[in-house]
Amino acid sequence: GNTGNGLVAPISTSPNGHFQSQNGHDSNPFPHASHPLLSGGTDLLVQRLDELREQPVRLLFDQSGRRGIRHEAGAGRVVLGAATTASQLLESELMRRLLPRLPDYLKLVSSTPIRNMGTVAGNFVNASPIGDLTIMFLALGASVTLADASGATRTVPLAELYLGYKKLAKAPDEQVTEISFPAPRSDDFFNFEKVSKRTHLDIASVNTAAWLRVENGVITAARLSAGGVGPVPLLLRRTGEYLLGRELNAETVAGANEVMQEEISPIGDVRGTAAYKRLLLRQLLFAHFLRFVPELKLVELI
Repeated sequence: GNTGNGLVAPISTSPNGHFQSQNGHDSNPFPHASHPLLSGGTDLLVQRLDELREQPVRLLFDQSGRRGIRHEAGAGRVVLGAATTASQLLESELMRRLLPRLPDYLKLVSSTPIRNMGTVAGNFVNASPIGDLTIMFLALGASVTLADASGATRTVPLAELYLGYKKLAKAPDEQVTEISFPAPRSDDFFNFEKVSKRTHLDIASVNTAAWLRVENGVITAARLSAGGVGPVPLLLRRTGEYLLGRELNAETVAGANEVMQEEISPIGDVRGTAAYKRLLLRQLLFAHFLRFVPELKLVELI
């Protein structure tokens, strides 16, 4: 996108190789915004290379304050700088401790060079319905902090950032500065699943994540997300509500699938028909619960 003065607005890029203009303006929180702000450039430098060659850019990699991962123990939250990359997630001892299978998940996200450059906030604001990191962080209950040109900030749940296809609940002069989510407990369940035409180096046909808290065999909190089955990355609120107070068994999973199928609206495209995507998401829902409760009998879920 372009600002009113004809300059390219600050840009953030994603590990899936996309970008989204954040439509920022020059301000104290964003020094040097008179030049295009380039994060990873994993998509932008492909789509608009000639344009960017003609003007100076300001690399967000030069702004270490926009990176980093910390645990605010008092608040029980994990906070990421907006320019934190996918590789930095993988390298973080804190993230690996909280999400032990994170290396397995991130191996499914693009390639090493793209993970080294693409940022978490870029994945979010690109607003792709199949953004892998977006789907993960939706299930983690993430929020984003936005700062406007005056420096005023507000926090928005990630699930409320998406108003429609590629449409964000963000003013033109607002930039993502931080991302935070409640730190999972060691006994919480979390899983991410993805199906694509190729296992690696490919974007998803359908992806999904699930977080559950279970006490005495009963689900007391739940968040499920899904991509590729609607115009935006979806937090499946009704499905999560259905799970509350239910036992972690095959009957609960089957019922959750029925609610989930009513909550999604996939369309057919080059990655598959609508019916195929519904089937994929059903199978990935089953995969979540088989990961959480391996003794569940798959035959009970069919």
